[in-house]
Amino acid sequence: MVDVRLEPMTEDQYGPWRAAAEAHYARSVAAAGQSAQDAARSAADTYAQLLPQEAATPGHHFWYAYDGDRRVGFLWVKVTGGAAFVYNVAVEADLRRRGYGRAIMLAAERWCRDNAVTRIGLHVFAHNTGAR
Repeated sequence: MVDVRLEPMTEDQYGPWRAAAEAHYARSVAAAGQSAQDAARSAADTYAQLLPQEAATPGHHFWYAYDGDRRVGFLWVKVTGGAAFVYNVAVEADLRRRGYGRAIMLAAERWCRDNAVTRIGLHVFAHNTGAR
């Protein structure tokens, strides 16, 4: 079984990650039926509402996942009370279907347990058959 460690994103890492994550979200929204222009606007609005203080927004946690020295993916979680919600999790494109997604979620579970978080939720777009 693959195992990963989660490392908090640095300030320098957060900016480029944020831009790429928002663009990816816009593509997912478009794949769910919105026009590309409306999806981009919706994604920008959503990210602005969710992260008004960017990486410093209270309750939000951003990590890169590593297998040894190799970055294999990332995870964004919001914690409210005893519950966590996974806003975004992904594996690097060239490493998919190798167990890293599961390993990232297991690392998230460990982090939650260590931080007295008892529930984890997430949303998966219907068109994301690999995640489902």
